[in-house]
Amino acid sequence: DTIESAVYGVRAERRFFLSHKWLYAPLSELEALRDALRAEIRKKKNPLYVDLLDEDSPKEIVERMRKHADGFDPFPTGYFEGDHGRIVVIVCRPPGGLFAERAGEKLEKAAERLIRDAHPESYHPKMQVGLTGDVMSQLEERHALEGDLVMATAVCVTLVCLVVIVFYGRFRAIPFVGIPALMGVAFAFGMAELLFGYLNASTAFMGSIVVGNGINFPIIQLARYEEERRGNKSPRESASIALAATIRPTAVAALGAAVAYASLIVTRFRGFSQFGTIGGLGMVAAWVATVTVLPALWAAFDKRERTARRFAPPVTAFSDLVARLATQAPKSCLVVFGLLTVVSIVPLKRYLHDPFEYDFRNLRNRRSLESGAALLAERVDPIFGKTLTPAVIIADRRAHTAEIRKKVLDRDKSLPGPQLIGQVTTLDDFLPGDAATQRQKLAVLRELDEIIDSPAAQLADDDVRKDLTKLRPPDDLAMVGDDDVPIEVKRPFVENDGTVGRVLLVYHDEHVSVWDGRNLMRIADIIGEIPLDDGTIVRSSGHAVIFAAMIRSIVHDAPLATGASLLAVSLLVIALARSRAGAGLVVGTLVAGVLWMLGTAAWIGVRTNFLNFIALPITFGIGVDYGINIYLRYRLEGRGRVGRAVRATGGAVALCSLTTIIGYAALLVADNQALRSFGEMAILGEVACLSAAVVGMPAFLVWRERRARLERPA
Repeated sequence: DTIESAVYGVRAERRFFLSHKWLYAPLSELEALRDALRAEIRKKKNPLYVDLLDEDSPKEIVERMRKHADGFDPFPTGYFEGDHGRIVVIVCRPPGGLFAERAGEKLEKAAERLIRDAHPESYHPKMQVGLTGDVMSQLEERHALEGDLVMATAVCVTLVCLVVIVFYGRFRAIPFVGIPALMGVAFAFGMAELLFGYLNASTAFMGSIVVGNGINFPIIQLARYEEERRGNKSPRESASIALAATIRPTAVAALGAAVAYASLIVTRFRGFSQFGTIGGLGMVAAWVATVTVLPALWAAFDKRERTARRFAPPVTAFSDLVARLATQAPKSCLVVFGLLTVVSIVPLKRYLHDPFEYDFRNLRNRRSLESGAALLAERVDPIFGKTLTPAVIIADRRAHTAEIRKKVLDRDKSLPGPQLIGQVTTLDDFLPGDAATQRQKLAVLRELDEIIDSPAAQLADDDVRKDLTKLRPPDDLAMVGDDDVPIEVKRPFVENDGTVGRVLLVYHDEHVSVWDGRNLMRIADIIGEIPLDDGTIVRSSGHAVIFAAMIRSIVHDAPLATGASLLAVSLLVIALARSRAGAGLVVGTLVAGVLWMLGTAAWIGVRTNFLNFIALPITFGIGVDYGINIYLRYRLEGRGRVGRAVRATGGAVALCSLTTIIGYAALLVADNQALRSFGEMAILGEVACLSAAVVGMPAFLVWRERRARLERPA
């Protein structure tokens, strides 16, 4: 169960084809050789004979046939060799194929053990043995993901603990904010185990993300609790006030984040829908733990007589700064933010028309590209001249394969741009032709045999006679069928149920880069769906088709998920803000922040891929947290006290954003560049939404109050 096949050369296959080479010569060439040989003999018999057709001589035809045969022998030594014999390849395939569960892990371990036991250095001090191919690339990506997961989680937890200590001025704040967040993570992963049984590349980092997001709720509630405790209120009274004052804004924040994650459930891509499910459950669980467990923790462990900060945290200075900025220069802030919005909108039309990342090298594990399987593949690929993992088409009937091939090649030629398809191969290509053609070839070969054995053949030139002797077929040469083809040649064309001959392998041209997503999109257009003359629709699979399906899924799902997220968040804000004007202000602030995020991404060239596009709907759910907290505290403080509302809440809001940014920034240590791009996009959203909430919204409120006072009759 470790290996399905291991092939290091084609010696047996070469022997087979060499022993049947006469049948593999084109029928037209065999007929031309027969006719040319007869003409040559006639010339020798009759010097006055003139061939008016001026056909090729037997020697020229034999040379042409030899060159034709050499073109089908890329491994003349019988081994997979390259770089003038300095590199030799063994091709191994795991059972179940590349997409089987934990594909190739046993194969990798077995290969590494064999390499160690073989002691390559004993053959030559500089001999090296490496592993490459799609199986190794997949394993390297998985190993890198596992390493990134540990690193990102450690970085996230460490930095979050550090900023909590700095904000609250004491170590005991860590369990107060950490326990509810960790309970949310535990619940989310527990439900993931029950619902899915595994984590994928998209959901593996949900631990750091849920911690970074879920810790926001206890931070807000603990900040208000500490504010009341500094006013010499008892723990019970402080907890009651903190819970009453923060339950609504934290509920909006939690439900907003939950529905933003849940909006991904509507996507067709399983990884995204699982991401949304885990994230949504984690947010709700963290909030429930905040409003139930956190007050119990205060009652059990807060025994302080008096409370006072030992030092002013940096976020206090931040809240003072933004409060002064918004209250002292509201018009200037609004002008700046208005200009920022316009500047953000300018590139959006061009950016949204085609925002995708098409260079796959920007989505892979960096270490693999620099020193792993991807680097070694650059030396191995030229040996074969074509990919070892072609696209696959399965016809309904074997009789359809010729029509399918013709339609694929014709469609490739008809589409604009350079041709992408290098070769379409079927099992019939490894046969000397159908039964009728082989019978014709055998008949011509018998005629050649008779000519070679005839006394008249002695009249031919010596070199031609020698070539003919070499070309003479064996007496037992017979027709070749499916069962006669070597197993390693036939293996790719045999289906699991034993059906033979319906499979077509589509190879891209050797000059086509498979790292270019645009090429894969065009290949998918060529082979994705092929209508046949009888009305049958044939579909294919392979890297190109899968990539194109992912892009189509993003194009279809992104607007749907984003719209669902924005609608759900808006309804929550309307329900809990108790004011249409206030709800409009909160949602407008949120939309402005998202516009700044997209505009910044467009200007600095952050491209959308199959992972980071989910940052957009998620930002709606998480970004609403900041605006709703500022607005509800303003409602509580009353008119004319915008600065006080920002000073009281801005620090906690900034800390919430900082912990969320830390959760995303932990992804920046990942070697997987797709995860890094998700972290980058999400951080842009955090910074933009925080800026809009703590500066833009207060500036608007101050400007509105001043305008109302000016318009009020004396």
